[in-house]
Amino acid sequence: MHISSSESKMVKAIRIHELGGPEVMKWEDVEIGEPKDGEIKVKNKAIGLNFVDIYFRKGVYKNPTVPYTPGVEAVGVVTAVGPGLTGIKVGDLVAHAGTPTGAYAEEQIVPAEKVVPVPPSVDPVIAACVMVKGRTAQYLVRKCFKVEQGHTVLIHAAAGGVGSLLCQWANSLGATVIGTVSTKDKAAQAKADGCHHIILYKEEDFVTRVDEITSGKGVEVVYDSVGKDTFEGSLACLKVRGCMVSFGESSGAPDPVPMSALAAKSLYLTRPSLRGYTCTRDELLQTASEVFDNVVAGVIRFRVNHTYPLSQAAQAHADLENRRTVGSVVLVPDSC
Repeated sequence: MHISSSESKMVKAIRIHELGGPEVMKWEDVEIGEPKDGEIKVKNKAIGLNFVDIYFRKGVYKNPTVPYTPGVEAVGVVTAVGPGLTGIKVGDLVAHAGTPTGAYAEEQIVPAEKVVPVPPSVDPVIAACVMVKGRTAQYLVRKCFKVEQGHTVLIHAAAGGVGSLLCQWANSLGATVIGTVSTKDKAAQAKADGCHHIILYKEEDFVTRVDEITSGKGVEVVYDSVGKDTFEGSLACLKVRGCMVSFGESSGAPDPVPMSALAAKSLYLTRPSLRGYTCTRDELLQTASEVFDNVVAGVIRFRVNHTYPLSQAAQAHADLENRRTVGSVVLVPDSC
């Protein structure tokens, strides 16, 4: 993010100089220059908060450099385009996501190939959740394991940003949806989002409840973003030839799994990533377009229950880590 240029200016951003807890996030002035070939400059209007931001901050995922500006998802207005760039113009509202990080800033330079246009009917705060959480839900239910009518699915953290979308999308596809949540308030949201069966995992053993709900048959797929605390139980919930989709580890990395643990029921295990399902520009546009189409059609709705000023991103991180949030969290630049 730090660019030295005769045309540079100062903007506010969150900077991380050392790995650690939320307290390492600092609100600072940084320099931003002009876009080069293949780049655009965007003035951010809304920034999506994702658990991957916490993984980078803590060092679970490695960021190429320290210090750095966190954040992988935002929506903003194009303020400048690089030399010779076509198809994008100043004033366009665009959404962007991916590495390198840098979204926790009032303005940033973004590779033009990483942005997609935002439909005029979609609020920027909602759009700020589409590029990571929305596209994650899309590839999970449409590509990684294709949910169909008659399937039974188990979704952990069913009231979370991605979990909420998974419940809605799986329900719309005709699946029976089982969701795990930690509180009764989150259970109410999960029910509203299309969960047919809700398990309060602090009060009930989710493996036993899934067995009861499915009459001992198990589920076709488990979508598990929790990791260590749920992984072994998730495998036990699967039916023969079921699919274990481990796409996060909010409770820590799962313990190593011997191949023999999969053999008894001929299970499938995958650890997918958004990057692996949007390798090309065409895939990026297709997945984002499908999410936006479903938002406009009312098939899925993003629950942005929490917004924070960008300068208070550390508090937002602390709240997300400590399960004090429900649905999606968005940071809004203080200047907006």
